Amino acid sequence: MNKFHPQVLTLRDTTLPTISITLATYIACLVLLAPRLNSNLKDTVYIVSSFLKNNLFFCGYILIMLLSFSFSNIPGYTLKASLVHIGVTLALIYIGKQYTWKELLAMLTWYHGIAVILFLVYGMEHFGHKNYAGPTMAVSAIILYLWSVDVSRKYKLVFMSLAMLAVVFVQQAGSGMGKALIFILICLLGFLRFLKRLPPRTAFACMGVFLAIAVSLVILITENAEYIIVEKLGKDMTLTGRTYIWAHVVDAINKYPLFGYGYGGFWQEWRGPNDPSFNVRTPSGFKAMHAHNGFLDMGLDFGWIGLSLFSLSLLVNIYYGVLHLIRTKDSTAGLPLVIFTWLIITNYTETSLVAISSGWAFYVLMTARLTMDVAAEDTSDDAHIQNALAFESTSSSPQISATEERRNYPD
Repeated sequence: MNKFHPQVLTLRDTTLPTISITLATYIACLVLLAPRLNSNLKDTVYIVSSFLKNNLFFCGYILIMLLSFSFSNIPGYTLKASLVHIGVTLALIYIGKQYTWKELLAMLTWYHGIAVILFLVYGMEHFGHKNYAGPTMAVSAIILYLWSVDVSRKYKLVFMSLAMLAVVFVQQAGSGMGKALIFILICLLGFLRFLKRLPPRTAFACMGVFLAIAVSLVILITENAEYIIVEKLGKDMTLTGRTYIWAHVVDAINKYPLFGYGYGGFWQEWRGPNDPSFNVRTPSGFKAMHAHNGFLDMGLDFGWIGLSLFSLSLLVNIYYGVLHLIRTKDSTAGLPLVIFTWLIITNYTETSLVAISSGWAFYVLMTARLTMDVAAEDTSDDAHIQNALAFESTSSSPQISATEERRNYPD
């Protein structure tokens, strides 16, 4: 299905027939969905205002992405790529605001259940690389477990079995990150039960401590792995080069610190020596294709300002995720925090936040649903306050006797 992936529209070597077929498919889908969209997009103004009020940093990040062509050395490509990315983001926002938490969890369960079955049938080769297969199986195990909590007893064994298969496949993938991630996510499930009993601000602070410990654990594991494999066994590994790549990338960001190179404006291997990333290489001469860190890649595209806006958006979403955890009683309570933890850990060594990927899709879905929940809560609180004020005004007004009432209103 690669020819129908939105990323195809941004590739330099995509042929005109492929672009035509892809766009025709999208247009046909929109035509089929037109009756539904006509009724469901009437609240667009409310959605935009809700995002501006409750998730302004996310809106600022999208705005920088839209304007990034103005500070790119390939403005035509950057404009095309950013428009495709924003188009996908808007579609994901629609899905996130339109469906309930239970329906979103059902979608994610289908997605990860199919991923586990594909691993069972085709093995790790289907995923391309162990560093993608391992983390995917790790989050699949948790998502499938969450769905099995509230499902009927007839299907509980099916989803529990798929979750256990995913754990086994994490081991088979051979990814150190995947193994660390499944351990962290399992610990998170237990930790969330503790957070539910705390006040929101205290729970948010505790969640921050958990994430800091989790990232430190990943760094400790990867650094020890590098020491064992490189120093003791005398072998090279990708992680060894990451530290050199990160140093080059930080220097590159500091050349354009405010707004970066524009979306897709740094990694341009087709330009040869004119490629801004031409000198980003490991000591062995390996030419990097990306920063091997999602946050640094974001800094390359949108500068420290863009990275700061996204980081603030992530913090806001984590706080909203804590509120959702405390207020919700079913299996979806911990879903946002599981997704955010998975994204933070995986993007320490891989890149999924800047590209049109499952990682970005999950982030936008969680962002949209959490933002709309907060907006609905604010609306409910405002209505409650207005009702209370109206009741207070009525109850505090002077009492009028029946005689006076008849005199004032004889009819």
